[in-house]
This record gives sequence, C-alpha cells and structure tokens, in this order.
Amino acid sequence: MNDKELRIVQGHFRTFYQRQMPSVPALNQRELGFGWLKKIDFRHKAFSSQRDFERFVLQDVPLFMSASTAYYRFPDKQPMPQKEFSGADLVFDLDAPRSKDHSGLSRSDGVSVAHDDFFCEGCLLDVHQQALRIMEFLKDDFGLQGSLVFSGQKGFHVHVRSEAVWDLSKEARRQMAEYVGAEGLDAESFFQKATGYSDSSERNVGVLQGPSEQSGGWAGKIHAVMHAAIEKNDVAALKTFGVSKKHRDDIAARPLELLEQLRLGHWSAFCSKPNVEALMDAVKVVQTDKAVTFDLHRLIRIPGSLHGSTGFEAKVLAKPDIFQLQDVLAFDSNQKMTVIPKDALKFEFLGQSYDLPRARFAEVPLPLGIFLLCQEKAFGP
Repeated sequence: MNDKELRIVQGHFRTFYQRQMPSVPALNQRELGFGWLKKIDFRHKAFSSQRDFERFVLQDVPLFMSASTAYYRFPDKQPMPQKEFSGADLVFDLDAPRSKDHSGLSRSDGVSVAHDDFFCEGCLLDVHQQALRIMEFLKDDFGLQGSLVFSGQKGFHVHVRSEAVWDLSKEARRQMAEYVGAEGLDAESFFQKATGYSDSSERNVGVLQGPSEQSGGWAGKIHAVMHAAIEKNDVAALKTFGVSKKHRDDIAARPLELLEQLRLGHWSAFCSKPNVEALMDAVKVVQTDKAVTFDLHRLIRIPGSLHGSTGFEAKVLAKPDIFQLQDVLAFDSNQKMTVIPKDALKFEFLGQSYDLPRARFAEVPLPLGIFLLCQEKAFGP
C-alpha cells in the first residue's frame, strides 16, 4: 500500500478506534504483535494497562493487531523461555471453504450466493457453517464452550478461554485438531459383522452391527445423520448412504420399527452395505489450520480490531449461528468515498453489483472504498 492510501486508511481506522477500542482479556499477560505492511511487522510488545494500549493504538494506528493465545509472566521478554509461560487459551482457525460450490447457502435476506473470486460472501457463509461444527465438537465431545469470532477477512476463529485448557500440552492440542478433522480415523471399524439368525429360519447369517444411540464421537455422528435420513425418509440421502431400494421401501413402510433397529445398532435391518465415505461426508468433516491450535506461542487477531486487508471488524458473534456481512462492517454504508480503480473491476458487494472502469473516479460506499484501498485495488483521490 502506498503512503497516501496508508494515511487514508489509518485516518478511518483511528476514527473507528476513537469510538470503539478493543479490549484484550488479561492484557498484561499477553504478548502483542502489530503490522502496517504485513500482518506482524514486530511482536514481543506488552502493555501494563488498557490505557497504555489505547494510547499506542491511537498514535501509531496499526492495520493489524494480534495477541498471544498464551499467558506469560514477562510477555515482552526474549527469547521465548524468558517470558515464563503459564498457560494458553485454545484456538481453532478456519479460513478456507471445502469447495467453491455454495449451493444451499443464502444470505440473511434469503438470496442465494454464488462463488466470486473477487469477493466471495458464499465462501464466508460456507466457512461459518464449518465453524459452527467446531463449536458443536467442543461442546458435545469435549464439554467446552467456545466463542466464535469473524477473523476480519476469509474465515473464523473459535476461542476457548477456560482454565480447563490452559495446561493442555502441544501434543494434546494437536490430537484435538486431528480428531476434529477425522485425521487417521478408520470409520469402517465402526461396522462389524456379528453372528446371528435370520427371522425366517435358523440359518446362521452375518448381522451388521454399527453405530447405535449409545455411540459417542464420530460413530455417534454417523448414527445421527442416518437417524435424520430415516426419520425424514430422505430418499436421496438414503440412496447415497448405501441403502438399497428394498430397504428404502421398508423404511417408507415401517420407519418407527427401523429407527428402533438403528437405535440398537442393528444396521442389517435397513442397510447391509453402508457407504461409509458418504456418511462421513454428510457429517461434514471440518478442516482447520492445525498449527494455530497446537502452537503454544501463536499470535491471533485481537477480537474487536480491524483487519488491514479488508477494513472489516474481527468481531465476536453474539449469536454464533447467525453471520451477516453487514454486521462486521466497521464503517457506515450510507457514507460515500471516492476511489480510483487500478484496473477495471466487476464484482458484487453486499448484494449490489459494481462495474468500475479503470483509472476513473468512482464514488462507492465507505466500507467498499476502504476495502478496495486495503486490497490495493484502487488509489485514493
């Protein structure tokens, strides 16, 4: 970013921070990092009070602000051992959707979204759904409560600030990240052939036992998706999961009986050859940036700060299940800003289409103007 555009962006960032300054929990135990030309130009910075932190931010106006997930006795000391580590929060980072197919996703106004390489709201909605899966994993599988934070750019962070996780080792955190991503998981092992008898004869047959109502972890999740498919008589899903035409007809005729068989884990009653890969895909395996989770000395975006690549707020979602892009805009869309696009730009932003010619003055909403400057797609007037 050129000096002129940097000054413009910093002016708007300063205005934002004058009315709304982020607060870092246990600030005096955190190492902070700041960036102007990149996300972290320098780190090992510490503040003894919120007042000192605010003074620094308003004077230097960094475009990026990060804080350690770790707690230290001496957060500004170097090298790392001299900081005297005393524990760390648990953080999961998601910033890439699994695909560019956003079918089935829509904005809060009900309008469906399509992929856009310039700015993709569909990608954000996709990653948001994955982040909610992390929240479910933490609650259901580990008994942990997390907060969901928009990263300010492409994804979301899940923060767990609890004494229950402070002492987790690097290896334990790595294992949690791998568990969430089902890495190394042999889902076929959830299904076992057992000896039994057919209903009509005393002939010995192979009975398929699978996840039941009592199953936990990934097996429990497979049980849940099959339960939903049978309960709703979702023919397409049942077919994908390997349920034969005969068994699908049985499900349509006597769903309660077969739900009871599923509850007991008797999969032979409704699916003799389950498509385990399809079942796992339906569970929606979440891929995270594992390094963020297991790195005890990682710096992560400060919630409530602005992202220097977009001008959006890295905002804690008060209602985690709802994400609307307009809620993380740091600036008033009713205000206008003049920019000069470096190249011809054609894109959609907040449901409105734009076709901006190259090297021509263009008046756009203030959040979009700041976004274009931060992305280095435009010059200031």
